[in-house]
Parts: sequence; C-alpha cells; structure tokens
Amino acid sequence: MTFDTVALCRAEPDPAAMLGALLAAGSELKMDTVEAAGLMRLFDPGDGRLLLSVETARLVQVPGEAERLLGLPLDDSFGGRIWWVESHAPAADPRAADVARRFTAALVEITGGLTWMSR
Repeated sequence: MTFDTVALCRAEPDPAAMLGALLAAGSELKMDTVEAAGLMRLFDPGDGRLLLSVETARLVQVPGEAERLLGLPLDDSFGGRIWWVESHAPAADPRAADVARRFTAALVEITGGLTWMSR
C-alpha cells in the first residue's frame, strides 16, 4: 500500500519547478531517476530506503477528468489546463509521508493549483 499525493498544477511543472519541489521535500535526500518509467525517486541517505516516487507531469486533456477521478471541484482559474503530478510514498513510513506532503505542497506553491492526498 502507498500514501499517494497529486499536485494539480495551473502552470506546467518545468524541470526547474520539479527540482525546486524535490529539494523542498528534503535537500539531504538522495535522488535518482528511472527514465524508462518516467520516475524520479528520493531515498533516505542513511539507510537507502525509498521515501518517494514521483511520476512525470501529465496534461489532463479531458475536461472534468481530474474532478471525476479525485472528487475535487475545480474552479475556472485553471483555464481548462491542468497538469497532474502523482507521487507515491510507502504507507507504513511516517517520514515518507512527510516527504510526499512537502514535495506536493512545494510544487503547488511554485506552479499554483491544488493538492489531493489519499489520507
């Protein structure tokens, strides 16, 4: 099971925004990428355990799809363009959940938008 977060971004999360949010999640954390899967991952520097996996940003192209999937009402400030950035943290790890929350909050602060969390 995972603790999942979604950043619904008003502006496209460019590489600088993603890097800024990853650093805000924990500048001491180790990062790697899995290019074939479109993932960025953060690890604990001490024991190497996985704390967060972040998927590549996707443009939601179907009107109302984000609202349908997450049950969130979205206002007109998105202008019909919503960028979806999903992240997953191990559910049993409180530190991982904190990292996920910090990443998502930082990304939404940079790009504008809303956050959704599985709990």
